Amino acid sequence: MTIPKTEAIYALPDHQVVSDLLPDIGSRRLGVAEARRRIAANPGLVPLAIDPAGAGTVLWGDLGRHPFREWQFLYTVKHLAEQDAIGEHFATGMEILDDEDSFADSVRPSGFIFHISRCGSTLLAKALARPAGNMMISQGGPLQRGFWAHVTDDWRRPATADETTLRRLRAVILAMTRRRCGDERRAFIKFISWNSLYIDLIAAAFPDVPSLFLYRDPVEVIASVRRETTAALLARGTREGAFLTGRPAAETAAMSDVSYLAACYARYFEAALHAEAPLSYIDYRELSAERIAFVAAEGLGYVASDEEIAAMQAQFRFHSKDDAGTSTFRDDSAAKQMALSSKEREEVERLCLGGLKSLGRSPRNLFMKRRAGKTTNPSHAMMGTQL
Repeated sequence: MTIPKTEAIYALPDHQVVSDLLPDIGSRRLGVAEARRRIAANPGLVPLAIDPAGAGTVLWGDLGRHPFREWQFLYTVKHLAEQDAIGEHFATGMEILDDEDSFADSVRPSGFIFHISRCGSTLLAKALARPAGNMMISQGGPLQRGFWAHVTDDWRRPATADETTLRRLRAVILAMTRRRCGDERRAFIKFISWNSLYIDLIAAAFPDVPSLFLYRDPVEVIASVRRETTAALLARGTREGAFLTGRPAAETAAMSDVSYLAACYARYFEAALHAEAPLSYIDYRELSAERIAFVAAEGLGYVASDEEIAAMQAQFRFHSKDDAGTSTFRDDSAAKQMALSSKEREEVERLCLGGLKSLGRSPRNLFMKRRAGKTTNPSHAMMGTQL
C-alpha cells in the first residue's frame, strides 16, 4: 500500500500506515527479553501501531524527544519518517505488554477525551498540549484500530474487560506516555471517535481517570465527513461496521453515508449516556477560549495556572488541523447545516435527536445549568437552533 501525501491516514489501519512509512519494521522482529532491554535503555521507544493478525504484533519506533504537537499521533510518525528522524524501530509479540513494570516510569493519564468526531476534540487536544509539561496523545496509533481488532479477533467476538485485555491496554497506553523529553508532568489521551463504544472498558483499566465526551449536531459532523472521510465510514459493510452501528454487516453495506454515520453516532451517544465511567459531556458550541479553564478543571480535574490558561487560550486563534499554525478558524456550522438535504436532516434527526437531547439535559453536561438558566428546555433542537 502506498499512501499519497494527501491521504487521510487517520482513517486507515494503523499498522498499514506505519509499515508503509517504515517498510522494514516488520522484519526487525525481536524477542521479548531483548526488546525490553532496548526499551528500558531508550525512553524514545514507543509503540507506533499494532498489527492484529495472528497472535498480534507491536510495532515500535524511537521518536526521540520530538514533542507530540501534530494534530494526530500518526502525523507525528509520518513527519519524522519523512525526515528520516525515527531511530531504532522493530517489531515484537503482544506478550511484551504483559509486564506493566516495564513502563513504570511513564506518566499516568490525567484525563481521557472521547468524542463523536469533528466536534472540537482536536482543538481541545491541541490546547491541552500547549502548556509546558503536558503530553497529549491524540488518537495514538495502536489504539486507532490495531489493539481493538486484536482483542476481538477482527470483531468476531466482543472486547471484554478480562485481566489480559486490561493489563495490555494499560501497558500500551503507558508505553505511549513515556517521559521522552524529561519534563512531562501530565498526560492526556484523545481516542478516535468510535473508541467511545469502549468508554467503560477503558475506564476499567484506569478507573480513577476523568473523561470528557465532546459532541456536536450530527448534521454538521456528517457534512464535515463528506468533505474528507472517517475511519468509521471505511468500516461500512464489515464486522467492524456492524459493531459500530449495531446492525448486520450486510445491512450497513447497503446504507447511505448519512444513514450509516447517523447510526454510528447514535450508538456513540448511547454509550456515553449509559457509561459508568467518570465522564462529563460538552457540546461543541460551548467550547471556547474563555471557557477552557473551566472545561479543564471541571471536566478533567486539571486546575491550570494563569500561564497555562493563556497558553491553552492561544490555540483558539488557529485552525486545529493546521500544525504550522498559520491559518485561523472560521465557524462554518450554518453552511454545514445547509450541506444536507431536508430529507437527510430528517433521517439524522430520527436516529440521533433523542440521544442529543439527553446529552444536553444530563446532569453530567458541564454547561447544563448554564443552558437551563437561558431556556425552559435545557436541551437544544438539532437543526441549528441557537441557544
